Parts: sequence; C-alpha cells; structure tokens
Amino acid sequence: MRVIALIKDPGVIRRILEHLGRWAPRAMQRSAPLGPEAWPVHASLPLTYHPVPDIA
Repeated sequence: MRVIALIKDPGVIRRILEHLGRWAPRAMQRSAPLGPEAWPVHASLPLTYHPVPDIA
C-alpha cells in the first residue's frame, strides 16, 4: 500500500467525511482539575517560580 494523494483542503475533507457518515465535530471536553491529593507524594506545594536575570 502506498500514498497516492494528499488532501489538505478542509472543505474537501469535510465533504468526504460527511459522505462516509464520519463527520461528527464536537467540542472537546475536559475533566475538572485534580486536587493536591492526587499529586505524587514527592511533589512539594506550593510550586514557586524564581526569576532568573537575563543574560545579555
């Protein structure tokens, strides 16, 4: 098997997928953020940021 064409036009891709019954756009769903109890034991809280001076 080998590639004989590459379809890059989003409109063409959508029409092909609609014809095949595979077009089903849906919003991405995210789960709620995990609390600190789900973090690894070695993780230290609070996480901090220490600024580093720019090197010119």
